[in-house]
Amino acid sequence: MPLRFGRLGLWFLATYFVVLRLRSLLLDGQWQELFAPFDSLHSALLRITTLAAFAAYTFGAYLLLHRIYGRYGQLTLVLSFVLLILSCMLLRAFLEEGLLFAVFGRYNYNPEMSWPAYLVDNLYYAIIFLPVGIVFFFVQHGRHADAIHYQLETTYREAELKFLRSQVNPHFLFNTINNVYALVSTEDPNALPALEKLSGLLRYSLYGQEERVPLKREREYIEDLIHLEALRVPNLVPPEVTIRTEAADWQIPPLLLVPLVENACKHGRLECPRQPLHVELTTDEQTLQFTVVNAVASDTGHADEAGGIGLVNVRRRLELLYPARHTLDIHRTESTFRAVMTLQREAK
Repeated sequence: MPLRFGRLGLWFLATYFVVLRLRSLLLDGQWQELFAPFDSLHSALLRITTLAAFAAYTFGAYLLLHRIYGRYGQLTLVLSFVLLILSCMLLRAFLEEGLLFAVFGRYNYNPEMSWPAYLVDNLYYAIIFLPVGIVFFFVQHGRHADAIHYQLETTYREAELKFLRSQVNPHFLFNTINNVYALVSTEDPNALPALEKLSGLLRYSLYGQEERVPLKREREYIEDLIHLEALRVPNLVPPEVTIRTEAADWQIPPLLLVPLVENACKHGRLECPRQPLHVELTTDEQTLQFTVVNAVASDTGHADEAGGIGLVNVRRRLELLYPARHTLDIHRTESTFRAVMTLQREAK
């Protein structure tokens, strides 16, 4: 935690003038003394030494806590403050009753005052100025702790999002490479277009570092993904893809919609004529809704058990990226699987 002597000095001066100077003027009614020049060099130096002695309480408490707080036990802390108070009292006695007396031959206190009485009288000032340094330290300590917590939380959140995103596509990638390999080996004319689309998908998923991308790029990715998935399904029923975007300025985190389509392609029956793959994307100024419906075999699960991003992973990304501004509704019957994701824009 950095030391903030400048701000602490302002706290100290405000306390000094409000608690001591202004209070004295209010009680005595002599406002002219607030800006009156010093009547002698001795009174000027006396004021400076008194200010320095009082400041020692404030800055000493601040430095003491900065050095030992959280490192030693409470007993050490209490004893350290007792020594600090005694040291500040002795510092004032040295400056006013020793040094200034040697120069000007005048005491600040009654020379007949005993040391116990002197220490008790100065305890009043310790009670005033010691808490200034203590309160300032804990205010700064709390803010510093909050800043560190926020930084750690942000770092963890970014790391988690990168980890979640890194899990997108492993099964799709392997399947597509095998399919393209089969096309190349048979000199199929679809091989080169398939390689081009695969290259574009890999570039988008692996090298795109943007936090937000235009919705158009995510949509193009999904369209190319469906096209490549068709390579492995000989009797593919043409998917139903509906895009209605009234608000063209939507931007979303990359690969946020893709996992729902990948999940459908991996676990769905894309050759089922009664329920072809249905993908629908609609947007308006405030809401984005993405729907994926596909047929499934009655004896197979629909969770991504192979370690990919899966639906649990999708939910976690939504919680991090759209807290309280999203829904993900999953509904399965014996023959169909339906996933509906809804996103709300952040209020401006």
